[in-house]
Amino acid sequence: MRVAFSTSWIDGDISRLEAILPYIDTLEVGTKGDPAFFSSLEKLVLKSGTPITSIHASAGPHKTSRDPYYTPYFISSNSSLRNYDIEQVALTAEWATQLGATAVIIHTGKVEDQALRMDFLGYKETLLREGWSTRLEQMKSAIVERRKELNKGFLPNLINDLRYLCRSFPEVIFCIETRVNYYEVPLPDEAQYIFDYVHPPNLGYWHDVGHTYILEKLGFVPQNIWQNLLGAKCVGTHLHDVDPQLNDHLPPGDGLLNFPALLRQFGGQLLHTLEIHSRHTLESVIRGIERIRNYSISG
Repeated sequence: MRVAFSTSWIDGDISRLEAILPYIDTLEVGTKGDPAFFSSLEKLVLKSGTPITSIHASAGPHKTSRDPYYTPYFISSNSSLRNYDIEQVALTAEWATQLGATAVIIHTGKVEDQALRMDFLGYKETLLREGWSTRLEQMKSAIVERRKELNKGFLPNLINDLRYLCRSFPEVIFCIETRVNYYEVPLPDEAQYIFDYVHPPNLGYWHDVGHTYILEKLGFVPQNIWQNLLGAKCVGTHLHDVDPQLNDHLPPGDGLLNFPALLRQFGGQLLHTLEIHSRHTLESVIRGIERIRNYSISG
């Protein structure tokens, strides 16, 4: 199995990219970095011959800020905000085409309801602190019902935008990423609805194993639903571990996930990308890469 690695760990520091390149096969370009960083990255990977397999929107020389930008208004009811984010994804896709990347990964947004967000985060905090209770069951039921009430209206705009992007850039596959919070889009049934109405072949989904693990542990979405509904649409994965407090983006093997079983489930033909937080040391990241290689061999 070829191991791809996200530049999210690099944290916009080109010296960290130079340090990790000998240990990986391909790169995913993350969203953190300014135009100077992305220019340096492009020169370095061309010199080293390291392929770029995927790019996470929004990334590329068009970015004006070093901070990550994940197009949070992709499903916004504000057309100006939504159009700006579509433009950001389009510019990322143009850069992906130039670099020969296969996939552009996108976050499609969050339900615009602050009460839903706060209720979900309060539920999560209480569950981690106190464990399961009847009160939490009631909180969860209210969150699920509120989410159902709010999911009407944004999917038609999202579908039109995805059709536009897929038609405009047939050379790349646009991949909707599984999200970590219940107030984010899409849930599995919403993703299935999108695929039922967006027919271009260059739309897929990107399975983040840490995100789906967390939503299952919180009691909202079983992990296997994604593969059961949309397995044929899966283009790649983000691989990272999760600790007992549901902190994610750990090096594989430092948390709770069963990576041998996950790799058997998804197979070796997908674009498997380690997405590790920048707080982790080079040594721990290298150990995580070695574990993934060993897991794939033993599996």
